[in-house]
Amino acid sequence: MNIVIIPGFTGYPEEITFQDLGEILTNKGHKVIKIGWPHFPQELDKYNFTNTISHTRKLLEGIDKGNLIILGFSMGGIIATILAAELKPKKLGLIVSPYQAGSEDDLAGKYKEWEQTGYRELTSSKYGKLKIPFSFIEDAQKYNALELIPHINCPKLFITGENDTKVPLKVSQKLFKVANEPKEWNQIPDMEHKYQYQPKILERVNEIIVRFIEENS
Repeated sequence: MNIVIIPGFTGYPEEITFQDLGEILTNKGHKVIKIGWPHFPQELDKYNFTNTISHTRKLLEGIDKGNLIILGFSMGGIIATILAAELKPKKLGLIVSPYQAGSEDDLAGKYKEWEQTGYRELTSSKYGKLKIPFSFIEDAQKYNALELIPHINCPKLFITGENDTKVPLKVSQKLFKVANEPKEWNQIPDMEHKYQYQPKILERVNEIIVRFIEENS
């Protein structure tokens, strides 16, 4: 299988989240493609959904879509859904994913201050302090997975955390509700949005993902 991993907002392929998962899948004979959002963190004025979607499309040109599985993490799940609607992969996995950046997630209601300053300052575990321009959220609001997921018919995996304050359960539930069968809901007790810092939960999430990928494959 060709397995595409799409990190979330300010995420990157080398994150703890994807280290063991990528190794496990590679050892099982799968080809793992980890997507880095282009222009991050060097050219943040170009860092957005639109450029990342275009970048990923190009990377996947010529790949056998019948053996393609797309995994999206957090905001990467929105991009994963957009690509799944186009490419019709074998399976789609959405892990702690909202349906739209800035709608009912932890960024909701913060536009005014963001627009006034022109940027939002965040701290990356790898790159330190970053100033994300307001243009990021303006671009992100163009994309709504709720509109696309009803048209995706492959098996879909949802993994959510009961202690996730960045993407609350009700947000992922809306996405799950409008998704077609077959679909699978996994709600993990004590799991936070940044579950990579919860070793036992990280292991559990990876087990669920690997099982989903290899089931009936």
